[in-house]
Order: sequence, then C-alpha cells, then structure tokens
Amino acid sequence: METETRKTDATPEPDPLAARLADGDPSAPGALVERHYMELYRYAYAVLREERAAEDAVQDAFERAFAALGRYPEGRLRAMRLRPWMYTITLNVARNRLRQRREVPVEEISVVEGAASDEGREGVMDALDALGRLPERQRVAVTLRYLQDLPYAEISGVTGWPEGTAKTLVRRGLMRLRKMMVVEDTRGDQR
Repeated sequence: METETRKTDATPEPDPLAARLADGDPSAPGALVERHYMELYRYAYAVLREERAAEDAVQDAFERAFAALGRYPEGRLRAMRLRPWMYTITLNVARNRLRQRREVPVEEISVVEGAASDEGREGVMDALDALGRLPERQRVAVTLRYLQDLPYAEISGVTGWPEGTAKTLVRRGLMRLRKMMVVEDTRGDQR
C-alpha cells in the first residue's frame, strides 16, 4: 500500500486543462482564469491585505502566465500542473508588490461600512491583521495551508521550500498567531 502512495505522489494525473492549452483550444485561457481566479485573489489578498492590490496582482499573474505559456513547447504544457504554477507566479508578483511598498506603512484592513459591529467579522479581521504581521515566509506558508487549503507537497512546489520547511513554517506561524491573538485579547480585556 505504501508503494501505491509513492507512485501516486510521483506521477500526478495529467491536467486536462493543460492538454487543452497545449492543443491551442481558444477557450482554454478563459477556463484557466475561471478555474483559478478566486482562489488566487484570496491568496493575494491574504498576502497583500488590500483589495485593489490583490486584484492587480492576480491580473499581473495571469498576464505573466499567458506570456510564458506562449513560449512553452507542447510537451511542457501537457506535463504542467497549473494550480501550483499559478500560485508560484502569484506569490512572486505579490512579493514584488510588497517590496515596492515596504517604505509605506501597512494600513489597517478597512471594514465594510455597517459590518464593523459584527463580532465574527471583527474576529476574522483581527486574525487577518495578525496574519499580516507574521514574517513573510510564515505568512505565505500559513496562507497557502489554511486559507488556500494546499497540501504541504503543493506548498513545497509553489515556494521551492522542502516539505519539512513548509511544515515548520506553518507550525511556527500558527504558534506566533496564537500568541498574538492571546496578547490582543488580554489587551482588549484591560481596556
């Protein structure tokens, strides 16, 4: 049974959309956007913490992806695993945007008017704020694992980190998040 698991991990199923892209199907690029846009947007938003910046980052990621796809030979296209590849591009675009705005202080996440009183929403916003204060590698690892629900193998493929490193970064990120949330709760109780 262990051998079967290894075989499955080593040879993933071919992506039918990658085959459509390789065949030059004119509807395949639209299908790629439709399939991945929302998850990539949520990921970019978790990294950048700004709606407009996340939208722009995903748009740039798709532009880069389509430019690259046009240069790849058919065999490479057919063998592609599109989801981790798109996450890698989106991560690189988001990192570049973070570098460009490092000198600008990170603003608090704006809450939709009228929703500020909702306790559940406040808790989510507090958690996202704390996530945004994690070191970049931990933030990326936790976001991919828990907000995007990627398995560690895909996180490794997206980031280039060994799987063990991804697990360690997620664990440390979660520990740091818990500490931040406890400290914030304690501060809130004292006010």
